[in-house]
Amino acid sequence: MKGACRYLLLAAAIIGFSACSVTKYRPYSVDGTRLNFSMDDLEYLGETEISVDYRRYIGFIHVVDSINGKVNDRVVTRRVDFGNVPDGLYPYLNRAAYKLMEEFPDADYYMLVAQNKSVVRLFLGSDIEVTARIKAYKFR
Repeated sequence: MKGACRYLLLAAAIIGFSACSVTKYRPYSVDGTRLNFSMDDLEYLGETEISVDYRRYIGFIHVVDSINGKVNDRVVTRRVDFGNVPDGLYPYLNRAAYKLMEEFPDADYYMLVAQNKSVVRLFLGSDIEVTARIKAYKFR
């Protein structure tokens, strides 16, 4: 009985110490950087619209139907992430953003002009279309 009590106390101590781990994080980089430029420093290349049509069932099952007006190929997935969009693009628009790289390969800066989300409510689901207009610029 005394031996079992020791093992029980030892097991409780091990569990207690392992649950109280502390992790410290120290960044060694600058918190933020700032680059000042005006519209005079940029050359306008053009504007394009990207779009994605998808369906959502029961709130968590998503099926992408078309990307930029073309039927979605589920085998090939291309994604582009933009760091200069504060709140990010609407869901699945990063899959359609490859169109920007194809139309404006030498662009240095992309500016999000507008995003639109159209939702059609269905029984236990919805049909959603998201579009975004984006302008492309190049540094002079």
